[in-house]
Amino acid sequence: MSKKSGKSRLENDLFDPEKDMEERIEGYPQRNELVVASVREVTKHGAYVSLDEYGNLQAYVHISEISRTWVKNIRVHIREGQRIVGKVLRVDPRKRQIDLSVKRVPDSMKKLKLLESKRENTAKALLKLIVEKLPKEEHKQLEDVKDILIQNFEMLYYGLEFASSATQKALTDLGINETWAKTMRKIASENIVPATVEIKGTVEISIPGGEGVLHLQEALVEGRDKVKEKKTSITIYTEGSPRYAIEVTSEDYKIAEKALDNALKRIEDVVDNYNGEMSFTRRK
Repeated sequence: MSKKSGKSRLENDLFDPEKDMEERIEGYPQRNELVVASVREVTKHGAYVSLDEYGNLQAYVHISEISRTWVKNIRVHIREGQRIVGKVLRVDPRKRQIDLSVKRVPDSMKKLKLLESKRENTAKALLKLIVEKLPKEEHKQLEDVKDILIQNFEMLYYGLEFASSATQKALTDLGINETWAKTMRKIASENIVPATVEIKGTVEISIPGGEGVLHLQEALVEGRDKVKEKKTSITIYTEGSPRYAIEVTSEDYKIAEKALDNALKRIEDVVDNYNGEMSFTRRK
């Protein structure tokens, strides 16, 4: 009699490369794809979930794929109603069976995937609102508009984010008709705050002489108020003399970097003019 494996049949199936399917099957996720799922039922040996992005298809997470640590009580790690991010391990359309792993998804990827899912839901809701504001004869353009946004921005949300601050011409240049462009721009600008980037650092300044404090103020004002970049703001505040925080916020990373370089150059010019010293440390 052959010795039985310590793994269950399900566990063996999960890792059977001969049964894994590489090709894309319509209506199903691909193996290794990250998916967002809602937990429907937790049992002693695993959890049944529904895939939010695939019409609530049912999938299964075996207890061995829930946590990297030993699972004594499964409900400590997963519970009904929870939204999770899982990695697709196995897809069998004939049995309508999908197996997921939660433990194989890094925390950073979980956060990113959940954010993307939230944004896509927002995009779908906004597109529905846009359609409601359009004449009925324009409704048939919805799928074409979605294709244009995905082709140019990869995700619907990013396309609408672009529309929130773009000109109507910029949208028509993409192939969106004027009626759609006008309404999309209005709805997007009312509901989406464009994503921003922030660069932070600390500047340390020392200026000799009795009027050093006045010269220091002159340098900081020069760096804060004289730099003019589109949709960019610069904030400078004390961290305790001689250290001052400098924060640059912009909708574009390259513009933020340019503004920071310009601000530091202006501060340095004033400091050098009064024989002072300056250093800058970027914060992560």
